[in-house]
Amino acid sequence: MENRFLGGYTRGWFDSIVKSRDLIYQYNNSHPTELRKRYEILKELLGQCHEDTLIEPPFRCDEGKNVFIGKHFYANYNLVILDHEKITIGNNVMLGPNVVLTSATHNVDYRIRNKDDDMDIMGAPIVIEDYVWIGANVTVMPGVTIGKHSVVAAGSVVTKDVPPDVIVGGAPAKIIKKLDIE
Repeated sequence: MENRFLGGYTRGWFDSIVKSRDLIYQYNNSHPTELRKRYEILKELLGQCHEDTLIEPPFRCDEGKNVFIGKHFYANYNLVILDHEKITIGNNVMLGPNVVLTSATHNVDYRIRNKDDDMDIMGAPIVIEDYVWIGANVTVMPGVTIGKHSVVAAGSVVTKDVPPDVIVGGAPAKIIKKLDIE
């Protein structure tokens, strides 16, 4: 039986990510002391990262080449990045466990979304500015920018831009508090 998700357009997409899936497999199966090896894998997989980039395995992403990470980045376990569009992460950013950054989505019209030869993948870029902390179990949706110094509370779903210097939380995330950053 043929898998409809591997037909037409999506077959080309699948073929294009086989290499990235191999690199992710190597990364997730590396020894905890092999930090240099992990960096070399990330350097090949991602659009940009730095020697001090640390992503705790397991880690998943689609293509990788659309992910650009600044200096001093840390992500806890189970980071998922769906990088259909560009995802830019600034300097000094920390992510808690089970964070999902998804620049990909599908059409809400089932007739388009469920065509035999196309899943109608679309999306919008995500930008996470400098000094952001994203708590555990947060989902960031396509097209969102999270402003510098901001904090996203655990369990939040970020559907709209977050201004700088605030704490947001909830589903959908809303401003809880303005931070007094001097």
